[in-house]
Amino acid sequence: MNIHRIDYRLLRSFLVVARIENFVRAAEALNITQSALSQQMKELASHFNSALFERKGRRSVLSEFGRDLLIKLEPLMGQVDEALLQSMHDDKQVVGALRIGATHTYSKAITLPASLRLLQAYPDLRIDLRELSAERLIADLMQGDIDIAVLPEDYQLVEFYQQPLLTEQFALIGKPQSMTNLPKKLSITSFKNIELALLNRQFLMRQQIEMEARRENIQLHVRLEVSTMGDLLEVARTGSLAVIGSPIACGRDKDLVSRSISGEFLKRTAALCWRKGRFVTGAMKAFQETAIEISDELKHN
Repeated sequence: MNIHRIDYRLLRSFLVVARIENFVRAAEALNITQSALSQQMKELASHFNSALFERKGRRSVLSEFGRDLLIKLEPLMGQVDEALLQSMHDDKQVVGALRIGATHTYSKAITLPASLRLLQAYPDLRIDLRELSAERLIADLMQGDIDIAVLPEDYQLVEFYQQPLLTEQFALIGKPQSMTNLPKKLSITSFKNIELALLNRQFLMRQQIEMEARRENIQLHVRLEVSTMGDLLEVARTGSLAVIGSPIACGRDKDLVSRSISGEFLKRTAALCWRKGRFVTGAMKAFQETAIEISDELKHN
């Protein structure tokens, strides 16, 4: 086996196929035809004594040898890419492209402000910022479609590194005058006979609110369910319904205030997540540092 004859292009294609595990979608990502990609993988496989992929039904999945190669190769290829980018930009530390994902609230409160600071500090950096559901973020991180994400720490997955940013207690959100008739110390029982607007049941926050209600053995009177925190804030501005949501979501809104609601399940932690085995680029490190700065500012607001 002559490893010196292995083309760098073949290794890059292998990484994409290995993460996506779908030749059609991998070919689209690489902007080549499926037949060209299949030929590349055959050429790469010819350099080894073991198969890179094996058939499982109609799918091609990594063999044990292929998985081992992926684990060893991916961080090294990341280092090569980083070195090439830096050499093209006078060895500046933060260059290239960074793909960031976040759920709605964290996108508005953390990732967008952090991205704007990075763009101002590093003129050779490009950022692709995506607002997605937590489930989609996890899938995209696993397939390598995004580099790093901010999502609730409650999604405990062994494939990821997680760095906590901030913990928030769920809160009643509204105009100050809409809260005058409520007790000073709020718990879920404070809302037993109050009409509510909440996120719909696909959201972890809503599930946690209902868990707290069951723990206290009360039935919540939910009149309106919405699909974003932005919509909840619009409802809060009307004062027509009581809104329970994320206090950091309204942190920059001068018309709204938030009051924490005590409860075992009524809190969540935002965390930076990236896949284990992935090379951490200078851009990823810079984003981590800036996201921590933004989070620290939110804690003290």
